[in-house]
Amino acid sequence: MIKNCTIITLIIFLSCSLYEDTEQPDIYFQINDFDMLPMGRTISDMMMGPNNNFLYLCDYNNNSMIKISAQGTMKILNELVVGSHPIAMDISPDKSHIAVAMEGESNVYLISLEDFTISTIISVSLMNMNDIVFVNSNRLLLSSTTDPTVITYDIDSDTESSQSILNGELLIDQEDSIAYVASSSSIKKYHISNNQASLSPYVADPFGFSATINHFIINDDILYVCLNNKEDSESIRSIYSYNANTLTFAGKYQVGSPGLGVVVDTNNEKIFIAPQDADENGIFIIEFDAQTKLEKNYYLAAGNLKEKCMVIDQTSSYIYILVNTPGDNDSFEPYNDYPFDLQRIEIYN
Repeated sequence: MIKNCTIITLIIFLSCSLYEDTEQPDIYFQINDFDMLPMGRTISDMMMGPNNNFLYLCDYNNNSMIKISAQGTMKILNELVVGSHPIAMDISPDKSHIAVAMEGESNVYLISLEDFTISTIISVSLMNMNDIVFVNSNRLLLSSTTDPTVITYDIDSDTESSQSILNGELLIDQEDSIAYVASSSSIKKYHISNNQASLSPYVADPFGFSATINHFIINDDILYVCLNNKEDSESIRSIYSYNANTLTFAGKYQVGSPGLGVVVDTNNEKIFIAPQDADENGIFIIEFDAQTKLEKNYYLAAGNLKEKCMVIDQTSSYIYILVNTPGDNDSFEPYNDYPFDLQRIEIYN
């Protein structure tokens, strides 16, 4: 009886030892040490500088502009105090200045990129500005959340003109003098000639709800817009793209929640989207294939993400995002909620 049991045990052992599981699990994302620059700031806008060496940030709560080294070890190089609550900025076509719009006062600050100092303070009629773009090196287009019309400002002649343009998030095609506006209802296109804007016959389909615009960019004649519906955010699960020439619908990218930011690589092959909601595994930047519009890679973020604050460098090597880690807000300053840090993410080849 003992001999039979030994034989049975040996057979079971041999049968088990012959099986070898060589199947590898699908790896959808890599876990690396986070490349972080602790800041603890409330940032309203972020741009990559012309030579890929510096990042420029609007520090909304501290009324300042921040210059950060983007090469090697990230670090704050300089901080410049400006006006009340810097909200948006744009770099001039000749790469000489940054124009910064203030939400808390009716001024625009021109900052020299050469020495990071204030060159000029421009007084305008708008209150509660929300966006600013250069039409050309001498002319600005400014939008407000409360004033009824967008204005243009001619820097050389020091003159301001009202335009028949809806307020919203602004984009400029400087080569063709075309302005695109993402308003709360739809995207519209305007031709700008002799300092006057005229509405193009091409108008995008209405959103169907009162939208909040989280991010709005143009790349290779495609417009990308991240929308949110404050009354029903669960109904928004994609970001949308439009043909810039005709404003026809070009496609959507499903991310499961409203998008907070979007960038495109220099070869127009990869689209990176920051979703609002976390996955059960964490919060990710999602890379889409531009041709198939399907997910390709995932990049783990160090915390909650912020609208409008995601940039890509000109070599398409890194993405820079602003992250807030819940429970890691070490500031005891009253009313200083949700301070953000800067994270750099290397893009997969």
